[in-house]
Amino acid sequence: MRFKALAILLLCSCPIAPPAQKLDVTARVFAHNARGTATTVHVAFGSDSAITADDWSFCSGSGLVCSFPLAAGKSQTLDTSGKYLNATLAFDMPVGCGATKAELNINNPSWADTLDVSLVDGYNNKISIDTEDANSKAVTLGPPLGQFGNEKVYGLFPNGCDICVERLDPPCGIPKGKTGCKTGTQDNPDVICQYQAPVVPAKPPIVVTLH
Repeated sequence: MRFKALAILLLCSCPIAPPAQKLDVTARVFAHNARGTATTVHVAFGSDSAITADDWSFCSGSGLVCSFPLAAGKSQTLDTSGKYLNATLAFDMPVGCGATKAELNINNPSWADTLDVSLVDGYNNKISIDTEDANSKAVTLGPPLGQFGNEKVYGLFPNGCDICVERLDPPCGIPKGKTGCKTGTQDNPDVICQYQAPVVPAKPPIVVTLH
């Protein structure tokens, strides 16, 4: 993750989980498929993540890469058991060029939780991340409106905008520039690209949803 900024909380009344789903808050992280068709969830773990593919029996792979099927309307618990998770999720295709990504840095012993939806590598579908602030108010990051037009979408890096306000060194053959990025500066964009969660005793659940 390239960008850290103090969060200005965006509050909404939307639930952080699908209706009737009971969340195990000790697990903290969940993937949910809100589409009417099945998908495959692809996970790439950071090299420093305390959790890897070997910790999730439902995820086929090993080491820093794995994937698992997720039926329409279903959810999968991504158990952290309080351990540090540095992971990127993509749906329908592996993490990489062309994929919308959910970037999660959870239970980091040296930093607050950080979350974002990223179109830095490109766009293939709509993903949101839902959690709660220190006052148990809902916080939603994303989803993107599409490949473009995401300048005002909270908690989202627009297409190729690797420093939020500019495509400084974009991957995947995306040209440099500022068009379509957030305005302001890297440390103070007008709408944040990455959410930094408050440090509170209660750790709220985090739901990554494919729309």
